[in-house]
Amino acid sequence: MGDFRALGLNAPEPLTASHDFSSFSSGKPSLDSWLADMALRNQTSNYTRTFVVCGDAMAVRGYYAVCAGMILRKDVPRPLSPYGAPGEIPIALLARLAVDSSMQGRGVGKALLAHALKTAASAAQAVAFRALIVDAIDEDAAAFYRKLGFQPTKISPTKLILPMQDVIASMTATPPE
Repeated sequence: MGDFRALGLNAPEPLTASHDFSSFSSGKPSLDSWLADMALRNQTSNYTRTFVVCGDAMAVRGYYAVCAGMILRKDVPRPLSPYGAPGEIPIALLARLAVDSSMQGRGVGKALLAHALKTAASAAQAVAFRALIVDAIDEDAAAFYRKLGFQPTKISPTKLILPMQDVIASMTATPPE
């Protein structure tokens, strides 16, 4: 997982009213407005869990949001929907991921994704998830996720999926020496 301290950021923590996201700007207005208008409300209403990384004075420099969901068996690649699988497959949904433009290109997005994957893998020990899904906001975002092992679903080339078994295997793999 990324070293947030080396980037001048704290480790990811749950979003609270104490966090300052007034100057957050990722270059994607819909991601910025969701953080400002919906994230805290969704957090307190148990729709999503949002984790933020901050610099000085609780200023948010990156965030991701996750929740649980379902996807139809017919919409996922065959290995995730073997014969006998239920009609709906339980998934963890990476609902949002954004990095402030001041921190882009420095590995914050990958580090946030790694934290989201670790969080989903931990949750999968208590609540069954077959995969993690993300709806990439655009083709650039989809390319980012594909480079990290996500595969397109049958729904859309920007709705991508990563089997939870792959997530868990990557976390337990012994790195080469």
